[in-house]
Amino acid sequence: MTDSGGRRCSLTIDEATKVASDLNEFVVAFDQILSRIAFGEAGSDLLASYVFERNVRQRLASARSVIFDALEREIGQEASDRIAEEGYRHFE
Repeated sequence: MTDSGGRRCSLTIDEATKVASDLNEFVVAFDQILSRIAFGEAGSDLLASYVFERNVRQRLASARSVIFDALEREIGQEASDRIAEEGYRHFE
């Protein structure tokens, strides 16, 4: 990964492979599940079931940790924390 100044942020191949695999699964599954819900072929319980059964919350938290650890190594904890704080919060 590079910032706007061209600096690089590195992950190990194992880290990148795991994050890429999980994110690909989530994008494909969410697309399929939400399409089924939109067309009335399934209820929202299908989405909840998938998230629970596939441990999506923990896997996303792990992916976030890998990315933020790599960022922190390059830009420092303060900048990394600022990025995290700028994210959307649904319940604020």
